[in-house]
Amino acid sequence: MRYQINGYTDMYTVIANERKVGGAVEAGLVRLRSGEEYHNVVITRLEMAASQFCSIGFVTDTGQRLIVHVNEVAMIADARHVNVCDLQNETMREQKLAERLRHLKRLCELNEGTSTPPFREEVLMLTQDIGQELARQHVDLPFLPSEDRTKVVRIA
Repeated sequence: MRYQINGYTDMYTVIANERKVGGAVEAGLVRLRSGEEYHNVVITRLEMAASQFCSIGFVTDTGQRLIVHVNEVAMIADARHVNVCDLQNETMREQKLAERLRHLKRLCELNEGTSTPPFREEVLMLTQDIGQELARQHVDLPFLPSEDRTKVVRIA
């Protein structure tokens, strides 16, 4: 988990800057005013009209996509910004992993033979988001530090 979400503004910031910050917004529970409850919901959209939030789009753990008016939301519990590889919602994890892998492959293809700092930063963010192990299975990333080399053991 990266951090807890404290309100619609935090959700909107993460969703609007998804490419820069990575990850996704996942809520443990969304309860509507009608009493319907949805678990492991991934918030995909938060729309504004006249500087007020008006609708929220999300995908349930069964893959159902819903768009509801914010006034219909009774409670959003345990909202957090998490890496894509840590999503509890299987449907969205698979979809987002495929998106990120496609982006990573294309990025490496376009920057083949070069290793500029912005390129390395974006690749590092993408590999942290999808997991280094999965990224290394699909793309050759020799410039990234391996997980076993980053562990430091101090004696005495």
